[in-house]
Amino acid sequence: MSTDLPAWGRPSGWADVAWSQVSRPGRMCRVEHLVDLDVLAYRLQPAIEEWKRWATVGPLTWRDEHASWPQPITLDRSSVRVPESLGLTLRRGDDVFEAVVWTGGWADVGFLLDDEVYTFCPEFRGVDGAYEAVVKDVYDFLA
Repeated sequence: MSTDLPAWGRPSGWADVAWSQVSRPGRMCRVEHLVDLDVLAYRLQPAIEEWKRWATVGPLTWRDEHASWPQPITLDRSSVRVPESLGLTLRRGDDVFEAVVWTGGWADVGFLLDDEVYTFCPEFRGVDGAYEAVVKDVYDFLA
């Protein structure tokens, strides 16, 4: 199986750091680990406690980079060998916020607010950038 992606499919900063399964079963691309998701989860804990004053905050979710396809989402960090993503959900009434932060330096963020759907895909390098992006998007949702 070829692991090379065509030029249009390569993310900027293509690096030989780690493998991550994307798109569909059998399709692999290389993803540089730019965000330590364990450190991010730790850094988010005080903010999560604060957000609980305004919304119901679900438990953090994890996806294992080395799990076989389809990669399960789990609440149990200890069952994940190499974290590939960290998920967070908030609910306030009928409004819902969801974010999945990827170790490769981006997040998939979406929220349903007053029956309107908003989606974002912030990019960042490192835990500080990921933290700032998540906190900003949560506060936008809660505003």
